[in-house]
Amino acid sequence: MPEGPNLHLHRHGDGPAVLWLHGYTMDSTTWQPLWERLPGWTHIGVDLPGHGRSAPLTPGLTLPALAGQLAELAKETGARRAVALSFGSMSALQLAVQEPSLLDRLVLAAPTLAGTPNEDSARVRYQQLAMLYRMTGPGEPLADLWMQSPPDIFTGTERHPALRAALRSVVARHTWAELGNRAMDALTAHHHTADDLRRITARTLVLLGDEDMPAFTRNAELLRDTVPDCRLETLRETGHLPLLERPEECAPLIAAHLA
Repeated sequence: MPEGPNLHLHRHGDGPAVLWLHGYTMDSTTWQPLWERLPGWTHIGVDLPGHGRSAPLTPGLTLPALAGQLAELAKETGARRAVALSFGSMSALQLAVQEPSLLDRLVLAAPTLAGTPNEDSARVRYQQLAMLYRMTGPGEPLADLWMQSPPDIFTGTERHPALRAALRSVVARHTWAELGNRAMDALTAHHHTADDLRRITARTLVLLGDEDMPAFTRNAELLRDTVPDCRLETLRETGHLPLLERPEECAPLIAAHLA
């Protein structure tokens, strides 16, 4: 399986290729419950820079540059479909805007648009994480702080103790190096405009938890109203991580959309 210079790939299954982009502080191992419910595809999980087994996030890496790396992966693997969650959806959106001819189908859960207002509680928590990182370095205390509410990123996992424990193990492995070198600054400096979103030609499905934070509800509605071919599905009693919280409900929706 080809890999970019900085990106580790996790492959599962056989069939047409689908790229999967995970959320912040996670990695491709989180997709396994969904992949097992979606036979007939080659699922290609991309560990984003600074996550999982990929190379560290380099200061100065921009969102268009990262989308360029993903475009090369799409070409090399033949993937014309992508599924992305939260932070990963920002990169998937940029790929669909920047290289519209590469993707036929796009699934975005808890969509993140570059340059749009985030939850104030998320900004405060990130500042707290940076302070704790300077005092203690990486490890379980940062994972526990990150998974506290507010912000309500992991609140929905409280209904699913096994999932929450598994995610804590993944988050506890995160290096948090971006807190020390501010490598996220250039990556998040981009801005997605309405004109950008109108460039997307992929048929798009947006999945939203009915208990997600207001910023992501606004993003989902903006995509529904702006992307030329976009449908929004809302899952009941679901928080910010619908693909992980409700794999049994999301899998049929994704399967029908990717087909």
